[in-house]
Parts: sequence; C-alpha cells; structure tokens
Amino acid sequence: MPPRQIVSDSDDDDAPAVQPPKKSRVSRDDLSGNQTLDHRTRTAASRKPSEKQSAHEKENLEAQQKRLQAAEKELMKMRKKVAAMEAQAPSKDKDNGGYESEDNGFDELPNAAFVSSINPLGRLPVDPPRQVTPLRKTTKANATKAPSISSRAFKSLPELPLEQRNVDDSSPTTSPTHGGSGGGDDDDSDEDIGMRGDLPNRAPFGPATHTLPSDGPATGDKRPLSPSQSSPDPPSKRAKSKGKDAQFRDGFVQQAGVRPAAGDYEPIVAAILLRACGEYSARIVAAKLGGFPNVSIQYQWAEQCFKNACRSSKERYKLTPRMSKLITKRGSHVRGKLIDTYRPLYAANYGFQRGQSKKVIAANKLKAEMLLKKAAFHYKDPSTRTGYAENPIIAEARSQYIFKNNKALGAVFPSYFNPISAEYLALDFSIEWATGVELRTKFSEKDMSEAYQTHLADINEKWIKCNPTVTEKLRRKWYKRAAQDFAPAEPEQRTNIDVEDQDAIRMELEGRTGDTDSEVE
Repeated sequence: MPPRQIVSDSDDDDAPAVQPPKKSRVSRDDLSGNQTLDHRTRTAASRKPSEKQSAHEKENLEAQQKRLQAAEKELMKMRKKVAAMEAQAPSKDKDNGGYESEDNGFDELPNAAFVSSINPLGRLPVDPPRQVTPLRKTTKANATKAPSISSRAFKSLPELPLEQRNVDDSSPTTSPTHGGSGGGDDDDSDEDIGMRGDLPNRAPFGPATHTLPSDGPATGDKRPLSPSQSSPDPPSKRAKSKGKDAQFRDGFVQQAGVRPAAGDYEPIVAAILLRACGEYSARIVAAKLGGFPNVSIQYQWAEQCFKNACRSSKERYKLTPRMSKLITKRGSHVRGKLIDTYRPLYAANYGFQRGQSKKVIAANKLKAEMLLKKAAFHYKDPSTRTGYAENPIIAEARSQYIFKNNKALGAVFPSYFNPISAEYLALDFSIEWATGVELRTKFSEKDMSEAYQTHLADINEKWIKCNPTVTEKLRRKWYKRAAQDFAPAEPEQRTNIDVEDQDAIRMELEGRTGDTDSEVE
C-alpha cells in the first residue's frame, strides 16, 4: 500500500521542515564512553614496572640516600667546628657590647709621650726607564721587504784572521732548493747559469789557501814546527744556528739560458756573494793550487769563501748550487781581466803593431818568438835574460788591476799576495803572444793550463829553490812596492826622550853594572 501524503492545513505552506539536532563529532581516540572492566583494564595504580626499570630506580634511590647521608655528616662536622671556634673566641665586654672604644678612656693626648718606632728608609735604587721601541705598523708590503743595503757593502771589509777562515761552524751550506745571489752591478753580472743538481765530491784535503809566512828573516832550511807552534789553537765551537734561505729580488723571474747575476737576488745576499766572489778571485790568482784548479777544488773554495763572507758580514745564509756556480765562474772572469790588463802593456813596451797585413804579422811573430824563447819576456832585460820576473810590465800590470786601489784584491785580501806567490807569477807569465796576431781569445784552461804548469814548476823548482831567502825577500819587496799607494802609513812613535837625554842615559848606564846592592840608588 503506497504511503499517503500528509497535507498540512496550515496556511503557510512555504515554511521549511524542522531538522533534527546534529550530534557532535567524536574522535576515534576518545574512549571516555567505552565500557571498562576492572579485572581486565590496566590503570596507573595497577601498573607494575619492568625488572630493568625496577633495578634502575633502586640504584637511583640508593645513590640519593648515600648523598643525603654524606651531606648530613658534613653538616655535623661544620657544626662541631663552629662550636669549637666559638669556645676559643674571647668573651665580649658586656658594657660596650664587645666593641673597642676609639679613645680608650685616656684623658691626656694620645700622642703626648709617644715615640715613633717607624724608621725611615733610605732612597731605594730605581732602575733606569726602559727604552721603548716605537711600534711600527706591519703590512703585507713591508713585512717581507728586504733591508736596504748596497751590493758593495761587504766588498771592502777587512780580511778575517787566519784562525777564523774555513772553520766548520756547522752552518748549513748547500740546499737542493733555489738559491740567491746578490744584486751586483760592475763586473759581477756576466756569470753563466750552469745549473747543477749536486755539487761534486769534496776533495779529501783541507783548504788550500796561501798563508802568510812569519815576519822574521827567511831561512833556507826550515825544520818542521811542533804542533803547538805550527797551528793556532782551534777556535771555540759556536752554537749551531740555521741559515736563512736566500731570496730572489722583487720582480725577478728565473729564465732558462740566462746567466745568473748578483743582481738576481735580494741586496744583502748580493753583497755577501760579491764578497765571496772577491776572495775566490784572490785564490785563483795567488793561492796554492790556484790558476786552474780542478772542479772539486773550485766548489770547495766556493763553499769556504761563502762561509767567510757570511762571517765577515755577520749574516748566515744557505749556499745553493746556483750560487756556487756563480762564484766558481769568477775564475775565468779574473783570468780574462788579467789578460786584458797585459795586452796594451805588451803592445806599448815591446813595440807590437796592430794589423792583419803580412808584414805586421811577420814582425810581431819575430818579436814574439824572441820573447817566448826560454820565457825571456818576463826578465828585466829580455836580450841578456837577467832580472828574473822583474820586467817593468809585470809591476805596471799589478798596479792597474790587483793593486789598483784600496778596494782591489791585493788590498782587501793581503794574505794571498804578501809575499807575491809563485802561482801569481806563473799566471802573469802565462799571458803570451804566440802567433804574432792579437787575438781577443778567452784566457781558458784548455789553452793556457799547460803553459801555467810549466812556469809554476820553473818558479818553484828552478828559481825559489836556488835561494829561498833572497827570493822571498824579493817577493815581499814586490808586494810592498805594489801596495805602497794604498797601504796605511805606519804611525810615527811619540817619545819623551830626545837625543841629548838618550846620550845622558847612556853615560849614566856605562858606570853601573846592576849586579850589586852597594850602588847608590
């Protein structure tokens, strides 16, 4: 049976139908309306901890009880200590509450008969005020800036004493890394680069320097001295200190195939290197084993000269292979300077002519053969072969190079030239005109070493050995003449006794013997 439609009798047919009230939304997590069973539902009161949690809580409880007991014991100790201190304290005055009066009840003046027990002290010494160095702002620009110094600052320093030369002070010398060499002008910029990885093996013998003989008269037969007389006491060992690495100058870029120069490095290293080059040149000219030393001796000398230069300048730097090569190249340089000095002198004094014509060449060759015959060119009179090694050209050449001024090698390093050594004479004798043509050739070891060894043997074996006393005096005289222009004059000795006083003293002493006490005082 279909439902029947109920029709309202109300006049307001348009009124909306009344909706039932909505139920509030309940969260699915809300269990407040659920039925609980006491014997099945677990509450906070009925919850039991696990065994692990029970053990942990028990440990915490025991620890807290121990801390509480320790605190109680400490409190009891403090109470006993306070009670003991109160028992030892003096009882307070009941009248004034334990406080002391400022006047103490004295009617008279407090300082009426008081004698002070404080004694005044004397003036205590006061240290002088310390000099305060003004602070200077250090920036990146001036932090690494090398000290300003001339590259020639150390070239003319006095020569080191003999006992301070070539002493092993345990300073680092050779480093496998890059090295420095001083910035030099002058003749120090024509060194080749010749980079070497390792230095040659050092020679087993000691330094070969030309030492100064004694100032006493020379004797032909010299007996060996005792060790205490022949060598000075060894210098005291210096504390080891690390040498600094030599740095290139600002803006320098090392290029392959370019010769190293003193100007490649910071100024202070440049000055040290020029000093070392000077001593090395002096050894090449006049030292024993000089002239044309082998490679091992060259590098040994370079190391020794660099150390001596550091001692003279009171600086310490490491010597590198590049710097050693620069120093050893001074050998060819100084030999070339010698031959350049002699060339114009030979031409002027012996009448050699310049030119390439057959007539000029023949005349020059004839003169050269006459002068070269038995090395007559170095005699004072080549035609009669008298005056060995006393040709005026040799003396003039010395004054133009080795003894030119007070900054020359003979002035800065006198121990190598006083007396004039056989090696120096042999090097002078090796400069020859052989073909009659002036050739601007290099004074090389290949061409001149054989002639040098021949002259050196003649000087030592055939000249000096004939009469060592006279030949040494001659060589000292040659040095004195060459150095007289720059050697300091000996100061005149002041005296209080004139000639008349000296005669009176002599007459007075003639009547006395000084042996007896009976003489009148």
